[in-house]
Amino acid sequence: MFILFEKRGFFRENRGYNGAIKRNAGVSTDEAFPGMTEILRNVVIYMDLMMLPEFVKLALFMLAVFISNIVQALTGFAGVMLSIPPTILLYGPDMAKAVINAICWLVCALLMYQNRQYINPKELLRIVVFMLVGMAIGIHLYNVVNPQILVPLYGAIIVGAALKSLIFKQSASALPNWIAIPVLLGAGVIHGMFASGGALLVVYLVATFRDKDSFRANVASVWTILNLVLMFNDYEKGLYNAEFFELLGLGVIPLVIAIYLGNKIHDMINQKMFNRVTYCLLLAAGSMILI
Repeated sequence: MFILFEKRGFFRENRGYNGAIKRNAGVSTDEAFPGMTEILRNVVIYMDLMMLPEFVKLALFMLAVFISNIVQALTGFAGVMLSIPPTILLYGPDMAKAVINAICWLVCALLMYQNRQYINPKELLRIVVFMLVGMAIGIHLYNVVNPQILVPLYGAIIVGAALKSLIFKQSASALPNWIAIPVLLGAGVIHGMFASGGALLVVYLVATFRDKDSFRANVASVWTILNLVLMFNDYEKGLYNAEFFELLGLGVIPLVIAIYLGNKIHDMINQKMFNRVTYCLLLAAGSMILI
């Protein structure tokens, strides 16, 4: 979910690294390149996990898929947010993004089908159209706007919206168009730039769908459609190789159990509890962006 920002942001932050070595001779690493020590530490951790025995990596991957997709089946979102970080550490960013996007699509497509009676076609079309427009803008803006300015602002908006929903009583009315349209476009822009616009989309959805079944059905439908774009890009990059299909096949095993448990929990909890889970996940997403 956040990998595009992490990869692209790293290279953008460290342009001119080689050319600066001579200018910074004789000073410490952190003085010459602020934050480089932390980056190198993360690289070492990343390499250590990549070198684990294969059966251990597969077990950790399947555990990540299981836990994250209980939440995904319960709410209709957040599975990618929870499963991408550990999968990146185990298999690298490109393979992690490809496999997790495919798994997310399978879950969302199933939820969309199972809950098709709750889908609002008019609202779904509106969301997808505005988000696609925003994604096109975001892809263009990526090379123009400094992500170090935009991303903290995005995270702050998500945290603020989550805290407001947790602390104050929610309004019974939907968002007015002058707020709703910028939110949807903004979700698309962020998704086009960093592949992580889901949290802002949820801000719109929780104000539009007051029923937990309608919320889950429509958010799953949005990702079923939009993830096809990401999956096509992964296919074009040649990521659908033998390793991909091995991980996907093994991931389906815990996925089936996770969907069953997530659906059971969804049926057991009431609307108030569902809302609290949703807002807490939003708060977690926003906090991860800020950190």
